[in-house]
Amino acid sequence: MAPQYLLEGRSLDALTRKALELYGPTARIVHAERVLDGGLAGLMGRRHIEATVHVPGTAKPAPPSAAVPHLLDGRAGIAALLEDADRAETALHPTSPAVSTQAPVFDDLLRRLRADTGEPRVPALPGTAGELVLVVGRGGTALDVVRSIAAREPQQWALATAGDLVADWPHLEITRDAIAARADAVERSRAVLTAFSLGPLDALAHSLGIAATLTPDRVWLAVDARHKPDETAEWVQAASSLLAVDALAVVGAGETRTPHTVNGLGIPVGWVDGSPAPRTVL
Repeated sequence: MAPQYLLEGRSLDALTRKALELYGPTARIVHAERVLDGGLAGLMGRRHIEATVHVPGTAKPAPPSAAVPHLLDGRAGIAALLEDADRAETALHPTSPAVSTQAPVFDDLLRRLRADTGEPRVPALPGTAGELVLVVGRGGTALDVVRSIAAREPQQWALATAGDLVADWPHLEITRDAIAARADAVERSRAVLTAFSLGPLDALAHSLGIAATLTPDRVWLAVDARHKPDETAEWVQAASSLLAVDALAVVGAGETRTPHTVNGLGIPVGWVDGSPAPRTVL
């Protein structure tokens, strides 16, 4: 039976990253509970989240100081863990029923857990008139993301292209082009959403230099979850060194078994497969 581990943390995002670091890219959080420690005589209790991590196949061993290795190899171990979690949840919410991870309300529970523990909000695209949002990616990925964003709220955006990308929209090449696009967008009460396609990997510095001259207000990186993590990390790191990156827009997450590899980029997720992301990690 594949091993499972119990981790503690202040937020689900932190636990997800911790699980990936400790056990590798196949690790999955399969159960999460909000817990309030008893404290001293019921006072000054510490609220945190306990998560059960499932690790199929061979996993990296957990350092003793980093995790409590509750290997759930038998029904007794599973029952003990569930019983402990139930007691903690009952003490915090006496009337709250247990929630299965398969239930439709489980996502609701996760959102409330994040809100209660101060977990970072999912990045949202600005809509202020005249702002310039740059979506940077390789190939046609940035264009796909921009089209999916614009399709949801077409009246919010003035569309443009930049870099090695041409479409039936204004093309921004120098600072003056960006200023003109901003001015036109202000008159139309829109923000400028620009798809920027990078050139070859050996010309990243040149492409990103052009992106920087456009002085964007927000920068989102369009990454394909189906691509090799090392290749994606190479250009993402280069972009992050020259641009103030705000979030990731992920495509192909539903077409791979390992979409969570993008979490290793260390940038919050704001968009996934044509919709706003439900959380900052996959």
